[in-house]
Amino acid sequence: MAEIKTTTPQANEKSYILDSHKTTVLDQQVIDGVGVNDDTDNIFEDSKGATTGLGFASFNYINSIVGSGVIGIAFALHQAGFVLGMFLLAFVALVTDYSLVIMVRSAHISGSFSYQGLMEAAFGRAGFYLLTFLQFVYPFIAMVSYNVVV
Repeated sequence: MAEIKTTTPQANEKSYILDSHKTTVLDQQVIDGVGVNDDTDNIFEDSKGATTGLGFASFNYINSIVGSGVIGIAFALHQAGFVLGMFLLAFVALVTDYSLVIMVRSAHISGSFSYQGLMEAAFGRAGFYLLTFLQFVYPFIAMVSYNVVV
């Protein structure tokens, strides 16, 4: 006769309730190492043909970055104090606005309307390669910060 073993579910919202030790749907009985409720095939069948567009993927990525940034802003305001924190936030907003104005004017002057083309026109081939490197590093750092903060 096969021996029945019970495995504990992965941590989720329901598993954090300490006073409740009821068996949930997430509990899985294992008979000789084979899961009784093994729905792996159904998971892969459901995802066949499912696609997402570039817009949705971009929105999800930006939402991840902004989400960790919002948490970071609250921490920075706490550390700097409300008055100084609001001043610094407004200062960074003004510097960002000014840099965007400079970029738009430079694009009109150089006739290059892509970010990479503008950097190459302003700083040469070295600027283009530096930008290419930074466009990889900054999102990578954002992903790491999201994992650390959240």
